[in-house]
Amino acid sequence: MKKLFLILVLLAATACAIQKHFMADIQKVHYRELLAHHDSWQQAITTLQGNARITVDSPQYSGNFAADILMNGRDSLLISVKGPLGVPVGKVFLAKNRFIFYNQLMNQFITGLRKDFDNTNFLQFPVAIKELENVFLARDQFEILKKTSYEVRDRLYYLEADNAHLHYHIWFDPQYMLIRKIEYWDKDRLLFYKTYDQYTKFNGIYFPRAINFVRPDESQGLSIYFTDLLLNEKLDSKKFEIKISDTAKQINLSLN
Repeated sequence: MKKLFLILVLLAATACAIQKHFMADIQKVHYRELLAHHDSWQQAITTLQGNARITVDSPQYSGNFAADILMNGRDSLLISVKGPLGVPVGKVFLAKNRFIFYNQLMNQFITGLRKDFDNTNFLQFPVAIKELENVFLARDQFEILKKTSYEVRDRLYYLEADNAHLHYHIWFDPQYMLIRKIEYWDKDRLLFYKTYDQYTKFNGIYFPRAINFVRPDESQGLSIYFTDLLLNEKLDSKKFEIKISDTAKQINLSLN
């Protein structure tokens, strides 16, 4: 019995020593280094081509979709969505100033200035147009951040920081030095959070296969899982062409 007790004590002491060693090692990384690495990682992704499964869940609507996603540079994003049995649902194209939405269910082709659509939701997704790039491309763009707290929590780097408008809670994975979870707060209200999982290397760059976007107060969620993905491969510009039906109603809101 005494031998068993001594073994348990030794095991507990060893576990504590390992944990202390891990904590000491992980805390050597400065939070500014994490933010700098995150920024350079985002800048390193110049093109993206992928296929994804999408799940939408909200009190208003729940459903599953497939999507083809193309990104070229910082200002060109095309998302083509299909419903069950591969039925085309809609396409949205975002450029720096331009917006195109081809609603294939309603047979409408809408164009205009991007700023006029920023706060409009895409189809039944609980995501505004201005948020599409940040959600589908795993982007989190920070202005100057003021640290309020930094520690190791649950074997992740944990940072709390403010900018002029928002407060952030950010968990960084020590293996990749990339974000695993981020919460966006407005004072005491959690606006939304995102999680990034299953980081996989594509063409030398890690990218999360699984992305989740949640608005807890609204009980809204959007999940994206990349089944295929190419990063930083040359894209054929013709892939960004949107072919529309001859009978589609064309609406140019920039003419108003």
